[in-house]
Amino acid sequence: MSPRKTVHGDPWPRRFVRSALTPFRSVSEIADAIEVRQRLQRSSATGRRIVVDDLGTDADTAVVAALVARVLAHHRHDRVLAVDATGRLPSLDTRLNTHVAHSLGAGVESGSFDLVKEGLGEAAAGLWTVQAARGDEGVYASGLLPISRFFGVTLVAGGSGGAFVDAVDRAAHARIRVVRATREAARTVGRSIDELLRDGRRDEVDRSVIVVYDQDRREDPGFDAARVTRIIAESGAETVLLRHDRHLAQGTAVDTRRIANATHRVVLRIAAEAVNRAVEARPLHAVTAVRGEQS
Repeated sequence: MSPRKTVHGDPWPRRFVRSALTPFRSVSEIADAIEVRQRLQRSSATGRRIVVDDLGTDADTAVVAALVARVLAHHRHDRVLAVDATGRLPSLDTRLNTHVAHSLGAGVESGSFDLVKEGLGEAAAGLWTVQAARGDEGVYASGLLPISRFFGVTLVAGGSGGAFVDAVDRAAHARIRVVRATREAARTVGRSIDELLRDGRRDEVDRSVIVVYDQDRREDPGFDAARVTRIIAESGAETVLLRHDRHLAQGTAVDTRRIANATHRVVLRIAAEAVNRAVEARPLHAVTAVRGEQS
């Protein structure tokens, strides 16, 4: 069977109009793009670890992690590692088109990057990937920590409830929370934020990016994105709305040349916000913040 043809996130009329208007971008648009890229390139004395999870809403964390990883690898001057602990399909390997299932184990050879990379898959220049068993908590300390020092940013994609992801989460520098665009998911986000604030963990709220992802087009017709964004903002967190994208919905490898223009803008913002919070994070704390975006 021949591979399914991938579609573009934007229909061709929209692509044509955007192409025609590109030479007339405003000064403010250009300045904003430069500012975002500067934040993407922020460096730190040690590698930063960012968790991408779903707060139990069954959102596609692998595709968001793949998008963010490709953006970081493209703009940063150091290495990026993407770890797949989702235990679901399509996997992060599929989304990154690596086709090599390397598994993170205990007691890895970490004396040099040349030794480390033998157990990794290379998805692009500066971008490496590996799998991890979501239920193996010990691999965090014995496998991930020894090799993460070779990377400027390490992204760990997983779902809530996995022991490995929970271990990473407790010491993450930032968090990207991906939730589905439904009323039930919004209630889950609200309960999570309320619990953190009650426990005096305001820093975790301030250092998070919450991505409301419409992965199945309008799966909840009663979902009010503007109202949800406003309510979450009252807690001190921000929200990023990632609208439905035909290319991402195919479940195949992510081609950043074929995602919708609005998707590209949002992913840049997500990555920049997460890196910014991760670089500024105090040890053993993390991130959930979201900036409103409209296509």
